[in-house]
Amino acid sequence: MSWRTLLIGTVALAVHCLLAPTGSCAQQLAYASIQAEDAQALAKQALECLRRGEDGISKQTRANAFREGLELAQRAVAADDHNADAHFAVFANHGRLLLEEGTVPNPFNMVEVNRELDRALQLNPNHVDALISKGGLYRQLPWVLGGSLQKAEACLTRAIELDPNAVGGRIELAATYRDMGQPDRGVPLLEQAIQVAQQVGKFRQLAEARALLDALNAKRN
Repeated sequence: MSWRTLLIGTVALAVHCLLAPTGSCAQQLAYASIQAEDAQALAKQALECLRRGEDGISKQTRANAFREGLELAQRAVAADDHNADAHFAVFANHGRLLLEEGTVPNPFNMVEVNRELDRALQLNPNHVDALISKGGLYRQLPWVLGGSLQKAEACLTRAIELDPNAVGGRIELAATYRDMGQPDRGVPLLEQAIQVAQQVGKFRQLAEARALLDALNAKRN
């Protein structure tokens, strides 16, 4: 949750307290603060489940992690609907869980999942992970479900501007350029992604970047 969100919420509650009985003001402000802290803690745990699921070896391990992450994320949203991390965690864990369960994307489940991603970006337009995910959806979805390579490029470029070490963003943008028929533009992105992934120990993404780079180089030769 950003400082701005917390500030707006606190100011709104403070104004309400001016109109409420004096004895309840401190209690209401304290309760709101506790709720926000609890929501952020739950969101953090949900994102940890997401990472654990992504690195899981077996299908069951991954599904269990995503299912736990989704439950934690939903609790975080219930505690604080203005927490962007919580909404992103709902989107990411739910989306991964649908994939693990073999659910075929359709307009109904895509609307449900996308709602949480859009809410995260509404609350924090500079949420790097949400921008990367939005870009990935724009790239992978058919145009009838809202896919657009140009919109994918815009989201992913913005994410990398905000976080130059965003490994996933670089991989996804390289894939977008490949799909646009401009694979050469993806090579430097992948080379940087490999370097960063090695430094921070993101081995799954390291393998993805190397595989895509090898595929692009094979087409160039």
